[in-house]
Amino acid sequence: MMIKIGICDDDLKSAGLIQRYLEELEQKYQYKLEIEVYSSGEELIQDYEEGSGFDLIYLDIEMKQMDGIETARWIREHQYHMLLIYISSYDTYLKQLFEVEPFRFLQKPVSMEEFEPVFLKAVERIKEQKGEYFRFQSGRNMINLLCRDILYMESSGRKVIVHTINRTYEYYDKLDHVEEQLNGMRFVRIHKAYLVNMDNVEAFQYERLSLKDGTILNISEKNRPRIRSIFWNYCHGEETNGR
Repeated sequence: MMIKIGICDDDLKSAGLIQRYLEELEQKYQYKLEIEVYSSGEELIQDYEEGSGFDLIYLDIEMKQMDGIETARWIREHQYHMLLIYISSYDTYLKQLFEVEPFRFLQKPVSMEEFEPVFLKAVERIKEQKGEYFRFQSGRNMINLLCRDILYMESSGRKVIVHTINRTYEYYDKLDHVEEQLNGMRFVRIHKAYLVNMDNVEAFQYERLSLKDGTILNISEKNRPRIRSIFWNYCHGEETNGR
């Protein structure tokens, strides 16, 4: 299991220490970690907007320009369930941190004795969440999306377009393959071009359905009886099988 970790700290010595701790624990526990280091909140956000996703971010609070609290607010608006571990030389920020829901708080200077148990607890939480994520490679970036945030997948030529609540992503794949990956979850093939998240369906009609963002999608004629049955079972709390 690959774990993507960001370190955001304008103190290069502190950032380097966190990276060294992570590399030592990667060797000790045989984890696969992908680590990116940022010297500012702006740099982190820019990379995120270009498609980078993280399971965990170590975030310094006292940074020039965009501080850790402001950076965390932005992150929470765009990926609510990402784990954030805050690092600070002071404990005066604890009240503000409740607004952006920290996983843990570490006080500088951080020792390995304090760092290791917090990291291991974060890994446990990430493992619990992994089944709730859909992952794919888009260009140079590995994208991690919470399944609940996906509205639907669309086939377009050789690409799959992933429509989420906030934005869309494109990558090379076949919708048949995506359907297999998501087998057993709440995704239903309503058309050769559409794979829909039933949790985000707002209204259903025999020929079409509408999603929570207002998108209306047509149900192919051959699929209509099957989709009606699936939707009926879904509304009554029974198991949904997308096939």
